[in-house]
Amino acid sequence: MAGLRVLFAAGGTGGHIFPAVAIADEIKSRYPQAQILFVGARRGMQTQLVSQTGYRFKTIAAWSLPRGFSLRALMFPMVLVVGTLQAAWIVITYRPRVAIGTGGYASGPVLTTAWLLGIPVVIQEQNLLPGVTTRMLTRIARQVNVSFEQTKKYLSNYHNLVVCGNPTRREIGTVTRPEAHRRLGLDSSKKTVLVFGGSQGASRINQALLEALGELSGASNLQILWQTGKKDYPKVKKKTRSFSLPVIVWDFIVDMASALGAADLVISRSGATTIAELTRCGLPSILVPYPYATRFHQQQNARVLLEAGACRLIADRELNGRRLATIIRELLNNKRELQQMAENSRKLARPRAAELIVSTMIKNGLI
Repeated sequence: MAGLRVLFAAGGTGGHIFPAVAIADEIKSRYPQAQILFVGARRGMQTQLVSQTGYRFKTIAAWSLPRGFSLRALMFPMVLVVGTLQAAWIVITYRPRVAIGTGGYASGPVLTTAWLLGIPVVIQEQNLLPGVTTRMLTRIARQVNVSFEQTKKYLSNYHNLVVCGNPTRREIGTVTRPEAHRRLGLDSSKKTVLVFGGSQGASRINQALLEALGELSGASNLQILWQTGKKDYPKVKKKTRSFSLPVIVWDFIVDMASALGAADLVISRSGATTIAELTRCGLPSILVPYPYATRFHQQQNARVLLEAGACRLIADRELNGRRLATIIRELLNNKRELQQMAENSRKLARPRAAELIVSTMIKNGLI
């Protein structure tokens, strides 16, 4: 469709950006001439992540809602006004056919401005428990896409709801194990454990794994792929040199499709996009929900996998190296349980989420 312009409000972390990229890719596959623009906050990983896709990206001033009394709280109204004016200018000059929000600080100002200017609004909520921004924006949205069937009860007053799953990047789930081993230079005779704490890393998981590797040093059948995040990378890189186990460390894994393709077991937080990628690949996991996530939504996400028998769960406050090492040993030494967890994980996958979202948008006359 010539002249089709689509605006995405997404940002902060990969959990918000990757679903938006998946939807954008699906739109481009159907409408090669479509123009795509991403808008996000100045802070965060979006500039790096979106630039890798080739899509255009613009920033606005946007902060998370401060809690309590502070200088930041006093400045927040000013930042909100500035960000809203910037969003209005972008929407007016870009003139999109539709505005799609996948979360992040910039979603509220951008989508509200688009609605006020008569642009149809579409929301994609990744988490089982919808956030405050999503619940507010459902009042103006023409289409709300959710990842979990259980989310419907929290948005019962909204009727144009699509349970579609959480869109994942196209390459996720496409790399075979032999190809992944070849790309990453891994030993195909060893079990591979992939560790990451979301796109920004997780210090608690990093510290626990450092402790666990000391106890696992005698495991000759094990190799580790580890995304630490930028903050912990120098420390982890230095300390892993003293371990006998093969460990590959990155601050950020660019080729996550290969890392997931190589993995026999994953240790991670339980953000919604992580859950979607694990189930897309049919991977068993040890999940450590981030305890400070808004309204404990990571616990809710993880519980879906736990109840399906697709993961083991460790509360953040109970995480330590000894416990982590024990569970890793139990799972890697129990082939039957690991295979059953993998099958249960795959049953939860919704690999055509992006297709369903775009098809429904077309059906609703939004594209």
